[in-house]
Amino acid sequence: MIAKLSIIIVTWNARDFLRDCLASIYRDTSPSAVDFEVFVVDNGSADGSPDMVAAEFPAVRLIRNSENLGFPKANNMALEVILREKCSSLITLLNSDMVVKDRAVEKMAACLNVNPAIAAVGPAFLLPDGRFQVGTGGFLPTARTMFSYFFFLFKIFPRRSKSFYFDQAALAGVSGVIPVEWLSGGCLTIRRDVVVRIGPMDEVYFFYGEDLEWGRRMKRHGFRPAYFPSAQVVHYHGVTYKTVLSEVNTKWLRMLFHFVRTERGRFEYCLVRAFASAGFFLRLIFFAAARLFRPTAASRQKLREVRRFFIFSLTGR
Repeated sequence: MIAKLSIIIVTWNARDFLRDCLASIYRDTSPSAVDFEVFVVDNGSADGSPDMVAAEFPAVRLIRNSENLGFPKANNMALEVILREKCSSLITLLNSDMVVKDRAVEKMAACLNVNPAIAAVGPAFLLPDGRFQVGTGGFLPTARTMFSYFFFLFKIFPRRSKSFYFDQAALAGVSGVIPVEWLSGGCLTIRRDVVVRIGPMDEVYFFYGEDLEWGRRMKRHGFRPAYFPSAQVVHYHGVTYKTVLSEVNTKWLRMLFHFVRTERGRFEYCLVRAFASAGFFLRLIFFAAARLFRPTAASRQKLREVRRFFIFSLTGR
């Protein structure tokens, strides 16, 4: 049976990446395998993104916002249409700086079709140079899972450690699904019936943290998300942020700490802040040493980022 699927892409000032993303979907996904439609929700782009979509991809269902309403709210606008029309049984969220490859959309849809106990699946995220990206998913942030991440237990025991982030490279050879508690909203496929049960994304988060909160609701309702490394996407990670803003992005840390304090209480929040400070300090030492031996632009940028993360974890500023 051909799966019916709706793909939602939220975009903001990423016209060229959005064009590549849409082209990859139509090039890589066969309508004979997946009956799909594509929504693009433009969050007030000033770079001509919506006009490009209208001119070059007329089949796309385009929603134009006059301002940046945030990632969750923009997704929810398309979700509202999909839930109202009840045409698609599956929904894929996809960042505009993603390129799908090797039938990734079809693979995720097929995975859910043959695994009825799985509520949502997320693919492997590759960076343009072929390395695995950090932050694809894992276990909800607690003192235990954050300790595992910041003190490298997820690297030492990748198959056994329940870490905030899992180690994609260590799981690359797994052919089936790997149970997790949350998946990155950058790319995931979820059942429409699950969205009906748990509700849309929490618009309080604006950007970052909304996928954690969605994972928390899946868990509370007894739904199981899973990582599916056989499907892969290429992620031009952080391109929109880096294009528009020059400072190091600490918003993800702010929202992570907010989530922990809200969901786990002040005691675990303080522990997590302490683990993050210590973990980033260890990474700071490592990258400072690496820069001495390989003083490249990339190593300088990495050292700058980690230094900023350490300071933010320590001070909150």
